[in-house]
Amino acid sequence: MPAPKLFVDSADQRATEDLFATGAFVGLTTNPTILERGGAVTADLPRINRWARAAGAREVCFQTWGETREELLANASRLLDVDARTIVKVPCTAAGVPAAATLVCQGVEVLLTAVYRPSQMVVACSIGASYVAPYVGRMADSGADALADVAAMHAIAAGGRTEILAASLRTADDVAHLAAAGIPAFTLSPSVAWELVRDERSDAATEVFEATMARLGSI
Repeated sequence: MPAPKLFVDSADQRATEDLFATGAFVGLTTNPTILERGGAVTADLPRINRWARAAGAREVCFQTWGETREELLANASRLLDVDARTIVKVPCTAAGVPAAATLVCQGVEVLLTAVYRPSQMVVACSIGASYVAPYVGRMADSGADALADVAAMHAIAAGGRTEILAASLRTADDVAHLAAAGIPAFTLSPSVAWELVRDERSDAATEVFEATMARLGSI
């Protein structure tokens, strides 16, 4: 089973750069809510792309916007003008799916986002999206068996080019359970990302090692 791919779901430069410095993260995702939460506006996307790439992001995902297919495509074009390598996030809606299909036909990598049901995975695979982002935490909030539904999405996608990029994850344990089930990629808020990296028991064990080495001396 390939190693899971980890993305940071943030527009906070310092928090994101610190996570990329661990060497464990390969990409950045944002959406309008995350941009606003981070104090950013649309005009900041070129700057965010620059620092993310400089920090080591090999994949950067920005979300297009608009109420119609035409608006979604026009704004996707603006995102691609920022960087032609951008993976364009498109909401899985009646307007979003045809926009996503058009972008895929143009050779653009697409992440179909705001996905809640396994049936939407069928559509994503049909149009050839690169990624699908199920909102795991929000699925559970709505009463769904989120882990089972994401596992069903993974089974639907098996052998195809469309990969799950699990989003809205609340705990590191959720990430571990999905990774054990074969989910290939995850996008995490900085707080959950650090929870994945750290454990207070590891820190405590390291303090014991350091205290011991202080008594043993240096080479």
